[in-house]
Amino acid sequence: MSKNIYIICPPKKATGGPEALHQLGYILNSLGYNAKMLYSKYKKDPVHSFYKNYNVPYVMNVKDSIDNVMIIPESMTNLIAKYPLAAKKIWWLSLDFYEVLMNSREKKKNWIRKLIVPYKHTEYRFEPNKTVTHWYQSQRTKEFLQTKKLDNEIAYLCDYVTELFFDDLPESFQKENIITYNPKKGLDKIEKYKALLPQYKWTPLSGMSREEMRDTLRKAKLHIDFGYFPGRDKIPREALVSGVCLLTGRDGTSAFKEDLGIPEKYKLHTDEMQPEKVIELINHTMNNYEVVFGEFLDFRSFVLNEKQNMIENAKKLVTNL
Repeated sequence: MSKNIYIICPPKKATGGPEALHQLGYILNSLGYNAKMLYSKYKKDPVHSFYKNYNVPYVMNVKDSIDNVMIIPESMTNLIAKYPLAAKKIWWLSLDFYEVLMNSREKKKNWIRKLIVPYKHTEYRFEPNKTVTHWYQSQRTKEFLQTKKLDNEIAYLCDYVTELFFDDLPESFQKENIITYNPKKGLDKIEKYKALLPQYKWTPLSGMSREEMRDTLRKAKLHIDFGYFPGRDKIPREALVSGVCLLTGRDGTSAFKEDLGIPEKYKLHTDEMQPEKVIELINHTMNNYEVVFGEFLDFRSFVLNEKQNMIENAKKLVTNL
C-alpha cells in the first residue's frame, strides 16, 4: 500500500465520468490506499458540489515517479506521456470520447505548442508501453480493446449508482402516468411521441437538483432514451433503481446485453422505431406497469449490486500495487 495513487479528473464537471472517478477514489481510500484526485486544470475549489461527499483529497500537480500510479480516463490519454515513470491505468468510461477529444486536441496543435509543452501534444495510439494497463467499463469497450495489441491484461471496472438514489428506497413505488427523458439525447424522436401521446405527463430530467430527479423517477413508470450510449449511461441505471421501466434504442453500448441487460424487446433497432410499434410499447408499459417492471428485475438486481462489485473489482486491481 506504499504506492501513491492519483486519479486524473477535469475540475468542476458534473457528468458521469467525473463521478465515477471520484467513486473510485472514495473506494480506494476506504480500502486503505492513498488515493488523491489530480485535477487537470487549475480552478479555485475544483471539487464539484456533487462529489464533495466522497471526501477524496486532491492535488493540482504531481512529480513523476516510479512510486506513483496514475489513473487516467480515456478522454485524457494525451497525459500518458507526461508520466513516463509512473504506472498508468487507463479507465475507459466510454469509447467514443477517446477519439473525439484526441481529434479535437489535434486540431489545436501547432509547432510552438509542441515545442513548449511536448507531453500535451503526444497522443496515445496504443504504442507498446509496459507501464500502461487498460480497464474497461463496458462490454463494448472490452471488445474494442481486444482488437489492440496490448502489453498487459485488460480488466473490468464499472462505477455505480450514487447512494442518493438508495436513500429511503421504498420496497414498492406509488407510480403516476409519468414518462421521463433526457432532453440532451434523442429529443427529436421524443417530441414526436409527446405529441402523439398527450395523455401522459412527459417530464424532462433537466433543471433539477439530484434530489428532485430522484423523486421524479420514483413517481415515473417509464424512462425513454432513444439517444446514443457512449458508455454504461448513468440515468437509465438510476431509473431502474427507482422502479422505472426502460425503452431505448441500440446505438452504442445499449446494444450489448452485458451493458444494458433489459429484455431485448424494449431495445429498438432504428428500423423498428415506427410510430405504431413505439406507441404500442409505451401504452403497454404504462397500462401494465407492475407486470412489465417485473421483466426488468433481473438487470435491476445487477445494478443494485454495482457498488459492491466495484469494491471487489477495485480490490483485485490494486492488490499488487
